[in-house]
Amino acid sequence: MFKFTPKLNQESRNIIENREQLKELVNCYGSPLNILFPNVMNKNISDFKEILKKHNLSGKIFYAHKCNKSNSFLKQALQNHINVDVASLDELKSALSNGFTGDRIEATGPKNDDFIILGIRHNIVFNVDNLEEIKKINYFKEKIQTKNKIRILLRLNGFKSEETKIINRSSRFGTPKNQVNKLIKYVQENDKSLEIIGISFHLDTVNVKEKILAIENCIEIFEEMFEQGLIPYVLDIGGGFKVNYIESKEEWNESISELKESILSGKNDLTWNNTSFGLRAEKGVLKGILNIHDYYNEITGNKLLDEILSSRLTKFQNREIGEILSENMIELYIEPGCSLLDGAGLNISKVNFVKENENGDYLVGLDMKRSDLLIGEQEMFVDPILISNSKEESNGRGVFFIGNLCMENDIIFKRKIFTDKIPQSGDLIVFVNTAGYFMDFDQSHTIKQKIATKVVATFENGKTIFYMDENYEPLKCSKEE
Repeated sequence: MFKFTPKLNQESRNIIENREQLKELVNCYGSPLNILFPNVMNKNISDFKEILKKHNLSGKIFYAHKCNKSNSFLKQALQNHINVDVASLDELKSALSNGFTGDRIEATGPKNDDFIILGIRHNIVFNVDNLEEIKKINYFKEKIQTKNKIRILLRLNGFKSEETKIINRSSRFGTPKNQVNKLIKYVQENDKSLEIIGISFHLDTVNVKEKILAIENCIEIFEEMFEQGLIPYVLDIGGGFKVNYIESKEEWNESISELKESILSGKNDLTWNNTSFGLRAEKGVLKGILNIHDYYNEITGNKLLDEILSSRLTKFQNREIGEILSENMIELYIEPGCSLLDGAGLNISKVNFVKENENGDYLVGLDMKRSDLLIGEQEMFVDPILISNSKEESNGRGVFFIGNLCMENDIIFKRKIFTDKIPQSGDLIVFVNTAGYFMDFDQSHTIKQKIATKVVATFENGKTIFYMDENYEPLKCSKEE
């Protein structure tokens, strides 16, 4: 059976299993609805701290604010004594308004003038993309006349190796490694205003080999900078520490194989209008690349960080990365997003209607739109959970979930979902483990449709306590509990 059964934590089970309470929440706050579990962050954060301790590394964890707009996650991060990575002016304002001070904020991403000015006034760390950005920071620093030196991380790309063959994709972010001396020279010429504290990268990949290659390149640059009399002390390796969304490896592999076989057959009935996710059948052969993320991952989060830091670099006497950084007193900065929010939230939608199309497929209209769940064209290969009193067995017939916009492309999933029952109007559909990016990264008010309300759920002594996201405060909750 073509299924992608989600991995559930206890917090999600608590909400899903209390059906009547869930219906009351949707009746009260509408559809779609997002429920958050900020307390889940506590263990995720602790796990990363343990890996830094294991490798005798000092460093900082920066929660990547861009992966969720929630205030409660920011407050939980603050309470756990970690930092925050902001990628826009409004994210910086959000961090400041939720209690972060400038010494605990790092600015990444493209920066407009207002973003830079506010960041300088609060003495944050700037993770800089290019030489022009550094010049602009220096210009506004002189205008503001702050006495503080502006701390800078040089964001680089274009990492290469003579020993490791990796196909490097061009990146729109950062400065090519072979142009780093231009940045260094400018900062040295303006050393009364600017200070390079280290090097950073954030690769658009979860490939460990690419991350190790980037780290090796960065350590080489550190050596060159030391020789020039600079004293950088930070290596920022970004995020991308992966999450496992799927319960069973066997089910994942079997279902992906079933999808490939369906596309190869030329009679693909598993996807909407023969969507093939980058694959194509040519003369009985399947070609192309399956353009989806791996939603089943065995090594994730802190374990992936441990794997990276335990990797050995042949160029450096085959020593472990963690050992090299520790011995050279280089602090490690990381910017996890999804991995800190693993299991920390879910989306809920009400079913508006169910109908059949000309092919006999069931179309289930949800009271939400695709952008309330997914990022761009990315397909989430994790099955939702049906909350229903329906007595109509599905008997192996799948359904397509469609959205509430008057647009043909508002298809929630472009693949069939196989549920035990046929959904009916008024049922609830629960999408699990969506807090990292999925629930609100692309959300919009298109045709004035509402965006999801965020409600926080905490659990104590068998009771569930709910808060509006903006009203949640972990300090007060701890006091009450």
